[in-house]
Parts: sequence; C-alpha cells; structure tokens
Amino acid sequence: MKEILVIVVIVCFSFTVKAQDDAFTNDAAKLVEVISENAFKPYVAQFTAMIPAEKQAIFKEELIATFPELYNAMAVIYMDTFTHDEIKELLAFYATPVGKKLADKSGELAQKGMTAGQSWGMKVQEIMAKYK
Repeated sequence: MKEILVIVVIVCFSFTVKAQDDAFTNDAAKLVEVISENAFKPYVAQFTAMIPAEKQAIFKEELIATFPELYNAMAVIYMDTFTHDEIKELLAFYATPVGKKLADKSGELAQKGMTAGQSWGMKVQEIMAKYK
C-alpha cells in the first residue's frame, strides 16, 4: 500500500513540475517573441529586397514561418539565463508603455547601433595600425 501511495505522489509531483516547466517555456517564448518581433522587421525587409519582386511575397511568408523555431531556440537561452520569476518581470515590463516603445524601436536601435559600431571599429583599426 505504501508503494502505491509513493507512486501516486511521484506521478502527481511529475505533473506539477511538467506544468511549471510548460509555463516557464511558454513565458520565455512569449518574451522572446515580444522582444524580437519588431527587431527582426528591418532584416525581413532587407532580406526580402534581395529576392526578385515576383517571389518576394512567398519568400517573406516562408521566412516569417521560421520565426517560431528561432523563438523557441532563443527561449531556451533565456531560460538558462533568467529564472521564471525574472521572465515574468520582463514580460510585465514589456507590457508597460516604455517597454512597448523599447520593443517597437528595437530594430531601429539595432541598425543604428550597428552603424555606430562599424564607425567605431574603423577608428579602432586606425589606432591599432599605429601600434603594429
């Protein structure tokens, strides 16, 4: 009888842990989607512009269809970095007006940051050249 009780407790615990893991995974995936959705828009436009005009619509559709797989892979990274409570706090932040603005502007900020980084890199190369 004790063995059956132990098995029942273990099974119930397993279901509880699984439900918690699913919630954590879902929250992490949602966070990645919120952060990434607008960040990837400039890249979608850039990649789509490289495709012949008559194929752009289907290319864009296929490209966007790859996002869930990317978001899930990124969610694992976020889960390795943040606790579930931290993920929940980040989701709460991105639900605020400033969080929404940050998510909305992330693609634009990334592009401007890349331009600034390239300019800085050229200056660093000049400095390095003096010391070679």
